[in-house]
Formats: sequence, structure tokens, C-alpha cells
Amino acid sequence: MMLFEFKDMLEDYESPIQVVITTSDTTTNAGYDEETGESIKGTIENTEPIDTSGVVLPYSANEIYQSGGRLTQYSRQLIIDMQIPPKSLVIHEGQKYSVENKSGYEDFADFIQYELKWVSAFG
Repeated sequence: MMLFEFKDMLEDYESPIQVVITTSDTTTNAGYDEETGESIKGTIENTEPIDTSGVVLPYSANEIYQSGGRLTQYSRQLIIDMQIPPKSLVIHEGQKYSVENKSGYEDFADFIQYELKWVSAFG
């Protein structure tokens, strides 16, 4: 399979970010899933922030509209060459985002695109 190489092109648009990987312990209740209402097992533990860089982009007004409310003007796209588990945090320009969905581009390109949901202003 041919792998498309975009890394050199993307480097021009990268900015510094921090990634805080989260893990969970499956023995306790950590809340409820917003979509299904089912209990989420585990307590969330954060690791030390990882300083890296990635391309952070806003969604277009059309993408926000077509998402049916899943995306907002505060949602962002992250393009990076790093595997990030769901619900980890990304900190960019003083804003915190939760990693939600991952694209399937890594099968044929040298990057991964993540959907970031705005959590709060940093601090």
C-alpha cells in the first residue's frame, strides 16, 4: 500500500501543543456517557504533559452546521503524527480540548486527524 507523505508540508503550519494522556482504572464508576447514559467505569488519571507540535484548525461554518450540533465554533481539528487515546487532553494557546474522534487517514497517510472538543480556558 502506498503511503502519502504530507509531514513536510504540514510542518509549516504546526504550532506548539501539550498532550495529556489519560488512562482509566476499570474498578470504579467515573461518570456517565453523554450519548448513551451508560455508566463509565474507571477513574481518570492524567500523565505528565507531552510537549509537541501539531496543526490545530477550526472547523468551517458549513462543517459545524452539518455536524448537527456535535461541533461548535470552539471545536478544533488536530493534525499530528502521534497516536492519542480518546478523552486525552490537548492544550493549545491557553485552551483545553478533549480528544474525541479519530479519522482513518493513518492507513494511507503519514498523519492522524483528531476531532477536539473545547473543554475550557486554561487555568
